[in-house]
Amino acid sequence: MSLALTPSFDTWTSFFLLVSSLGFFLTVILSLNKSNRANNAPIVLLILGFSFILLQYVLYWTKYQSKYPFVYFFDTSWYLSFGPLLYTYITKFYNNKLKTQWFHFTPAIVVFILSFYFLIRSNGFQNFETLNGNSLFYVFHFLRSPWLAAVSFIIYLILIKYNSSIYTTKTKSQYDIVRAKWTNLLISLFLLFTISYISYYVLVQFSFFNLHWDYAISFSMSFSIYAIGYMVYKEPSIFNGTLLSNLFLKEHYAHTLTETTKNDFFNTLIIHLKENKPYTDNTLRLTHLADQIGLSPHTLSKLINEKAQKNFNQFINEYRLEEAKKMLQKDPDTSIKTIYFDVGFNNKATFNAAFKNKFNCTPSAYKKKYVVAQDK
Repeated sequence: MSLALTPSFDTWTSFFLLVSSLGFFLTVILSLNKSNRANNAPIVLLILGFSFILLQYVLYWTKYQSKYPFVYFFDTSWYLSFGPLLYTYITKFYNNKLKTQWFHFTPAIVVFILSFYFLIRSNGFQNFETLNGNSLFYVFHFLRSPWLAAVSFIIYLILIKYNSSIYTTKTKSQYDIVRAKWTNLLISLFLLFTISYISYYVLVQFSFFNLHWDYAISFSMSFSIYAIGYMVYKEPSIFNGTLLSNLFLKEHYAHTLTETTKNDFFNTLIIHLKENKPYTDNTLRLTHLADQIGLSPHTLSKLINEKAQKNFNQFINEYRLEEAKKMLQKDPDTSIKTIYFDVGFNNKATFNAAFKNKFNCTPSAYKKKYVVAQDK
C-alpha cells in the first residue's frame, strides 16, 4: 500500500478523524443518559473501542503511527470484546435480571494483558520485533490474528440470534414483535460490520486493492457500529411511539376511526390507568400498554397525541406525578427515592425535574409545605 513518506492528512483521513471524534462524542451522550446508563454500558464500550480503533487507522494512514506506536497493539482486545459486548446488551435487554457473564471477555482480557506486557517490554512497541523468540510473543501473535476476531464475531452473531429466539413466544404481543425487529436490526448492523471486517482481509490479497478500498471498508464498519449506537440512543423513542410506527410497525387504522370510537378507546385507556395503575411499572412501554387494552401501538400513540395533546412519556408521567403528590400527602415521612421508584420513575433527577415543572417546586419542598399546612 503506497503511503506518504512523511506524516500528513488528506481529505479522507481528516474525515475519518472527524468520524472517530463523533464516536467519542456519542459515548459521552449515551453515558449521560441516566435512566439507561447501566443498560447502555456495553454499547458505550463498543463505540468507545471502535472509535479508538478508527483513530488508530487514521494514525496508520497518515504515518503518525510511527510517532505513536504505543496505541497500535490494543485493537485486538477491542475487537475480541465487540461480540461479548453486543451479546451482553441484547441478553440483558430481554432479561435485565441476568448477570454479566464475564468469562465471555476472557480472550479480550488475555490479549489486553499481553499487549500491556509487550508495551512495557518493547519501550512502547518501538522494539517489538526484537522480542521474537519469546514464547509469549508467539501466543500474542496468534491471538492477534484477524481471523480469530472474525470467528469471534460470527460465534456471537449466532449466540445472539439463538438467545433472542429463546424468548420468542407463539402468541406474540406487539412488544414482542417490536423487540424481535429491534434485535434483528442490531444483528443485521453487526453482520454488516463483520462482513466488512472480513472483506478487508480477503480483498487485501488481490492486486486491485488500494487505499480507496481501505477507506470504503472502514466507512462501512464505522456506519455499522455508530448506527448501533444511534439506535440504542433512540431506543426509548422506538419503544414509546415516536419512531415506532415509522420503523417497525405498519400503520393501522387510527386514521379511519370515527370520533365516537376514538372517544370510547380513550375512555377505556383512562379507566385502565385509574383502576390498574400500569404507570407504576418503571419498565412500561407504549407497546406494553397497547397490549393491555387491546389496541395497536400506532393507534394508542395517535389517540394519546390527539386526545391528550401529549406524547406517550408526557402522558404517563402526568399520572406518575399525581400519584407521587398523593403519596407525599398521605405519608410525608416516605423517602423521595421510595416515592419516585414506586410511581414509575427510574431516577431522581428526572422525577425532580418533572415534578418541579408541574408543581413549581421540588418534591422535598412540596413535602415541607404540606407538613407545615397540616400543622396549622
